[in-house]
Amino acid sequence: MLWIAVTLPLLPLEAVKPFALLPAGSLAKPNRRDPCDGASQPQAAADPNAETRSCYALADHAHILMPDLDAWRAGVQAGHSRSYALALAPGLTLLAADPARVTQAFEAIALALLSYTPKVSLAAVHTLLLEVGSGLRLFGGLRALLSRVSGTVAEFGYTARIACAPTAWGAWLLAQARACRQGRRWHVLKEASLARVLDRLSVALLPVSQEHRDAFAHVGCATLADLRRLPRAGIVRRFGGGVLELLAQAYGMRADPRESFRAPASFHAQLELPSRVDNADALLFAARRLIVQLAGWLSAHHAALSGYTLLLEHELASRHAPKTSSLKVAWAIPSRDAEHLIWLLREKLNQTVLAAPVIELKLVAEQIVDHAGRSDTLFSMPESDGDSLARLLERLSARLGPENVLQLSQQDDHRPERATRVEAYQSQAFSRRQRMPSKSRVKARADQTWLTDELRNAALEEAREGGATPVQADPATPATPALSASAPSQSTPAFAAQPGNVQASLDLPDCALPAQPRPLWMLDQPLRLMVRDQRPIYRRPLTMLTRTERIEAGWWDGDLVERDYYIAADDRGHLFWVYRKRKGEWYLQGLFG
Repeated sequence: MLWIAVTLPLLPLEAVKPFALLPAGSLAKPNRRDPCDGASQPQAAADPNAETRSCYALADHAHILMPDLDAWRAGVQAGHSRSYALALAPGLTLLAADPARVTQAFEAIALALLSYTPKVSLAAVHTLLLEVGSGLRLFGGLRALLSRVSGTVAEFGYTARIACAPTAWGAWLLAQARACRQGRRWHVLKEASLARVLDRLSVALLPVSQEHRDAFAHVGCATLADLRRLPRAGIVRRFGGGVLELLAQAYGMRADPRESFRAPASFHAQLELPSRVDNADALLFAARRLIVQLAGWLSAHHAALSGYTLLLEHELASRHAPKTSSLKVAWAIPSRDAEHLIWLLREKLNQTVLAAPVIELKLVAEQIVDHAGRSDTLFSMPESDGDSLARLLERLSARLGPENVLQLSQQDDHRPERATRVEAYQSQAFSRRQRMPSKSRVKARADQTWLTDELRNAALEEAREGGATPVQADPATPATPALSASAPSQSTPAFAAQPGNVQASLDLPDCALPAQPRPLWMLDQPLRLMVRDQRPIYRRPLTMLTRTERIEAGWWDGDLVERDYYIAADDRGHLFWVYRKRKGEWYLQGLFG
């Protein structure tokens, strides 16, 4: 087993602090020590603009509880009085703690991390534990997985310290050590080296009360190795059995059963913006938080979706401004990839004009379907080509607009001018056609079988009327050519003389009857042709190459057509699709390539 621990040391402050509406790539990632390091007094002179910069701190009625990075650089520390902190940083904004918002933010990150493993546990000190031992290969190894987990937390704009170990409590201790900058190794993969790394950690990292920490110091116990050397009976008598239980689970000597975080049955996410937003880029960065949570929720429920609606709560700047507007995003193939969903939203926002500044976002998931995992194959399958084409069409539709991407759809009509229709691209309809080739083949085979049975019955009925005695033939008997019409007449019918060949001659092959081809280039309006020597002329005299194909349809809607179609050619080999009306006029319907 392998556990990843993600601790959020500044979550109580960052949950109530207004987040910056900036792209994720522009977020600063300082390498300096931050307030969660537990280090010595910073130098205010290191940043001459720190005193005037806007900064935040969590405070109660009298003291500072937690400063952010900018306030910490200005000299503000936990325990300072409110007046002293404001003297150090005049631009300091003091915020009050909100446990409800902290819990909501903590569970939102847990929901987003469900994209990587279904085993996500909530631990003490705002720490999330992820069991990822069985999914390393899926995400390309531990380094790639750690990078993706770190990027997901960065989407929320929160400070995170990440560590990993073969045990859950071991990863938790290493994450707390990294938050406090203790030691240099925070990623342990083998159980053989876990004890050596944990022994160097301070006992102050244990989740025990402050009285116990003072007692550890009084007996000269500074590290976990010192604690393990103490007599077990004395530890239980003085500190209780919970400390030994925790150490045994951290070092892998005892099982550590944990209850995993469960995603809610329905998805609901909203985000209140720190200020009015009328920029699409800033709106996209804020919506990324909601989409990342949606991707985690879909992974937890083994589902995917082909569309969602982003509800925009507007500032009522004028009387006629709507209070809420919606932005629907749809695509062809059901997906739960966060990056794909964000890309489609970006293209949609680039074409959207906001009716009024936005102050809140809500995400509503629609068209949720079961997600079937796809296994890797040695060779590419035909379904992958259809999926790629659908992805290409949905990207074009998102960038150019659905009204600018057209598609041909078949209609149940024999008249060529009404057999197809040009309409706007519909991703869901295209996806259904791509995903039902087998059903179409089954239906076509059923239609062919019905046609074969009808012709066979008609032939048998004709044989009976002519005095023949049909005999049931062996199904394994191969089909033979039809009997010649000039067969000699005898007293006994020819069919009765050769009963084996009678049924065989009536067995039609189980395949579609051949039909004349149709041209892809159809004229908008049929072109009337001149006739010379009873032959139609289109620049040159045309010669008929096929037999008559008669189409009579449209009597039910008042647009009756009675036409005889032919494939014609001129002396240069050009092929045309022409027809002749009952009155004798010739028309050109289409051209072959």
